Amino acid sequence: MALPKDVLETASTLNRALGVGYSVVKQLPSSPNLDEAYSRAKAWFSGPLSDGVYLLRVTLRHDLGVEVEPDFERTHIQMLTALDGERKHLERLLSSEQAPAARPA
Repeated sequence: MALPKDVLETASTLNRALGVGYSVVKQLPSSPNLDEAYSRAKAWFSGPLSDGVYLLRVTLRHDLGVEVEPDFERTHIQMLTALDGERKHLERLLSSEQAPAARPA
């Protein structure tokens, strides 16, 4: 199946964001601060990840010609960049939490 460039970029970025979401959930039981970990998970799934799913929906509709936005390209790039930036930030945060746990006491 061939996907247009915009759809492929959005799906790929969303896939990486879903992977980080999986890591967030997987690390919940071993988190040093459960309240903070649950808040972070809730914020991730209801914020950036939700926006990413919405972006994929809009991108698909734009590609099909169902919903054509005049500023689609600019908005698409801004939202993709924001999602990717949030994902990278969360990955760094999760890595920093894992590093102390990986060190022997």
